[in-house]
Amino acid sequence: MNRFLYSMLFLICLTPFQFGCGGEEEPLHKEEDVDNQIDPESEEEALKELNK
Repeated sequence: MNRFLYSMLFLICLTPFQFGCGGEEEPLHKEEDVDNQIDPESEEEALKELNK
């Protein structure tokens, strides 16, 4: 009986590691997608403000 309880405890403790913690991860952004999202005009304005 002791052996059975230890094995159940062992399985319960390892279950989160098998299935992961939390939901699905967000897919990584491709470099091309990030480049398309940048607005050149707003980037120039931000650079001017940083250089002040």
